[in-house]
Amino acid sequence: MKKNTVPIAVILATAAAIFVLDLSVPAGAGIGALYVVPVLLSFRLADHRSVILLASVCTGLTIVGAVFAPVGTPTAYVVANRVFALVTVWLAVMIYLQRRRARVYQRTSEDQLAGILLSAMDAIITVDEDQRIVLFNPAAEQMFRCPAAKAIGQPIDQFIPERFREAHREHIRRFGDSDVTNRRMGALGTVTGLRADGEEFPAEASISQLHTPDGKLFSVILRDVTERKQIEQQLRSTERLAELGTLASGMAHEIGTPMSVILGRAEYLMHRTGDEATKKGLGTIVAQVERITRVMNQLLAIARRRPAERRALSLRQTIEENLEMFRERLARHRIQVELDFAEAAPVVSADADQMSQVFLNLIMNAIHAMPDGGTLRVEGSQVDGNLRISLADTGHGIPDEHLSRIFDPFFTTKETGKGTGLGLTVVKGIIEEHGGTITVESEPGRGTTFTLTFPISK
Repeated sequence: MKKNTVPIAVILATAAAIFVLDLSVPAGAGIGALYVVPVLLSFRLADHRSVILLASVCTGLTIVGAVFAPVGTPTAYVVANRVFALVTVWLAVMIYLQRRRARVYQRTSEDQLAGILLSAMDAIITVDEDQRIVLFNPAAEQMFRCPAAKAIGQPIDQFIPERFREAHREHIRRFGDSDVTNRRMGALGTVTGLRADGEEFPAEASISQLHTPDGKLFSVILRDVTERKQIEQQLRSTERLAELGTLASGMAHEIGTPMSVILGRAEYLMHRTGDEATKKGLGTIVAQVERITRVMNQLLAIARRRPAERRALSLRQTIEENLEMFRERLARHRIQVELDFAEAAPVVSADADQMSQVFLNLIMNAIHAMPDGGTLRVEGSQVDGNLRISLADTGHGIPDEHLSRIFDPFFTTKETGKGTGLGLTVVKGIIEEHGGTITVESEPGRGTTFTLTFPISK
């Protein structure tokens, strides 16, 4: 408020002085045109309404001056003089308002553009005619692993492998000489980028040019081809799961009913026969029928998983209950369990049965990975508003080429007949439905660690 007090006082004093002068000279002396001076001074005020109000006041003073100033000029001349003064004042005001609107529109457009650049998922880089970077958005920082402060003002060459730099410069030069405003770069729009740490990567790119008073600007939009392929792969996996669900739902009755009959008859005959060879054969039938039933149940768990019935749940307690179920088997396999979980660990909002299914699968996998004994270490900690749980075994580990497929349906590293390849698929689905994540790290011969995160219940 204090910042505008002095200018307003000066402006009002100027208007008052012109009014006094106007009253002291003949009405046709042309003093009325001077009222444009305080109006022009008012343009320094931030509030456009003050400008309009002052112009209205000056309009009133101009009219009053015409009425009360000394007579000595023909009336027609006085009127023309005063009309000219009013037109001058309001023309200045209209020009001011139009320019002000243009500035507001420009600021809004710039803010919107800045917002788009900051939030864009694609990397956007703008260079001048010397191919020096003038814009480097956050997505570009992430893609090239380089902060904008280090990139701005530097040649674009630092982000292009040396073997491609000359061709890239020539491409930009030819593009600048053409009348084309935008173009895809490289074969099918694919180029090779160079990160600040020296890593090369493929990217889809497009380029556009803009003429400015300071020269041409070239903008390149880049998109992490690998990321697109990952999205496509996830989409294919989702479609495959949807097809799997439809198939499982349709087959459940057709297979489930006869399997139940076979299982019942085989168990009945096992108890009726005294021949050991026959009992062994029937036992094999029972085991295989139970395996088929487990596969169907897991398929149905994926296809028709019931809605989660969530409540505040202590995952420490869930883990301890599952470890207790496997206590005898853990001892038989000489597996030592280490539990590092705070007594006052935060609770999560989760379905108790589904969480039990998650840890049952993970503990079972750890046991299978350590047939000759080892250590299963379970840790729980609070990290960034999430509960993080890790289950680390010292088993045989998972080969690197299998890690990316470990959660795929029907993929298993177990021997034929010892795994369905659906357990981890179910686990991942349950965790993600609870807003959590699961990742895996493994080293052949050293062991495997599954890390789970869950939002902490409020």
